[in-house]
Amino acid sequence: MRRRALQVALIASVIGALCAWMSVLNVGARERARAASDRLLEKAGRRAARGDATGARLLVDQALEVDPDSPRARRERAMHLIAGRHAKVALADLRWAAEAQPDDAGAARELAGLLWTEGDRDGALHWLRESVRRDPDSGLGHVDLAHCLMETGDTEGALRAAARAVALAPRLQSARLALGVARWKAGDPVGARTALDEALRLRPRDLTALLCASQVAGELGSKEANASYARRAVAAHGESAEAWLALAQALAAMGRRAEADRALARARSLE
Repeated sequence: MRRRALQVALIASVIGALCAWMSVLNVGARERARAASDRLLEKAGRRAARGDATGARLLVDQALEVDPDSPRARRERAMHLIAGRHAKVALADLRWAAEAQPDDAGAARELAGLLWTEGDRDGALHWLRESVRRDPDSGLGHVDLAHCLMETGDTEGALRAAARAVALAPRLQSARLALGVARWKAGDPVGARTALDEALRLRPRDLTALLCASQVAGELGSKEANASYARRAVAAHGESAEAWLALAQALAAMGRRAEADRALARARSLE
């Protein structure tokens, strides 16, 4: 009986050792597959940089054949699918990559962007919140969240996200712009103009900031400032119908009808 128990123990020990060894072999095989896949993706990146999109896509497909579980390869294929206008197919790859990498804020943000483009605002908002949770110190992540919250009607949430973005990245122009727009939507034109002026200090030719600043100045009763921002927009973006329309409105508010009519005609011709 004792001998049989010893035999069973020895067999169990051998099986355990074999299982452990097989596990080591599997881990090694996965690592080699991942390394080979990454090398193919690096080649794909170089092909893409040279303008060879078809060759790059073939290498990405090969990378996925070598390692079907590579989040990086899934994300690269998604980018090619989006470029080929196959966004709905790309969603599956981006979702897989975002879920497979619980610490990757970039994958979450990319998925959110594609969901937003496809009209899934709730899904986009979920993944933007997830991207901020994964990387709470990302000013850009908070900017994206602020824009999404503004579009979904959560002005207070947008204000908090934009203010956080400015605190994290005070020289990030898009953060100042988001804060200005959020304050404007919240009914604070004075605070909005301050933030928008900061955004324009960082990027003086930004069309969105100039147009928003023009409208905010008009709301504050600053007719000269309204026209000044609009003129800057036209000077920087002479082919923008929106810029000329803003100038037409500013000039009309000042009673300069002839100039306003000319600016309006220019806006209509550009539309």
